[in-house]
This record gives sequence, structure tokens and C-alpha cells, in this order.
Amino acid sequence: MNIEDWRNRIDELNDELIALLNKRATYATEIGKIKKEKGLPVFDASREDAVLEKVATLTKGPLSPESIKNIFRVIMQETRKVEE
Repeated sequence: MNIEDWRNRIDELNDELIALLNKRATYATEIGKIKKEKGLPVFDASREDAVLEKVATLTKGPLSPESIKNIFRVIMQETRKVEE
């Protein structure tokens, strides 16, 4: 395969990632509604720490566990915005 073939594959993955991130944000919106009803804060440090630890163990490379954690920190930070 040539570079354009690989880039096309990445573009397809980007489309899938965007769809999955939006699906995740939709779920977070629903969680945000429940939190508001129950008077709970949007930010739950223990839950986020647990998510970060779990996703770090799921990587099989080439991304390091710390790289995966960094990506998910940003995902969760942006997702919190839709929960509010």
C-alpha cells in the first residue's frame, strides 16, 4: 500500500472516532441529567481516575499507557462540558 491508501484508512478511522466520541458525549449528557436531578457534581474524580487506570491497561501499543491516559483526560474534560 502507498501513503494515500494509509491516509484513506486513517480518514475512515477518524470518521468512526468522531461518531464514537459523539455517542459517548450523548451518554454523558444523559448522565449529566441524572446528576442534576440528584444534585451531584459533574466532576467525579474517583470515577475519572478509575477510567484512566482501566484504559491505560487496555493499550497494546504502539501508544503507551500514559498516551492513552492523556487522550482520555481530554475526552473526559470535553465531555464534562456537555454534562453541564
